[in-house]
Amino acid sequence: MKKNLYITIITFILLSILETIINQLFLKSSYNALQTVWRPNEELIANAPIFFLIYGVFAVSFTYLFNKAYNKTGIVDGISIGLAIGFMAKFWYGYTNYIVLPIPNALAFQWFFYGTIECMIIGAAAALVADKTE
Repeated sequence: MKKNLYITIITFILLSILETIINQLFLKSSYNALQTVWRPNEELIANAPIFFLIYGVFAVSFTYLFNKAYNKTGIVDGISIGLAIGFMAKFWYGYTNYIVLPIPNALAFQWFFYGTIECMIIGAAAALVADKTE
């Protein structure tokens, strides 16, 4: 139980940090070029607390899937699990949005690529936590 709580917390924290870096740094110019697609800043700020719910649901789900797949073989196993989750979740996210929103393929790919790297980092961290709390 303690292990699951720690993995969920580290996933939530890493997700919050990595999402901020990816979206505020790496993708800022892409987002600025598409300003007519996004909600006005006031609405984005008003809706921002929903991110905590999104990150929480992701963290709990990631922890569950990680525990089902983790073979206690270390960081490479964690990275592999993160890769699988990233391919599943982030490919779906990036390209579903590409179909629905008038965004370029490059942005859809960046969401998929950066999101998969993000999941791999989280998987590595989860493996470290799991191995230290056993």
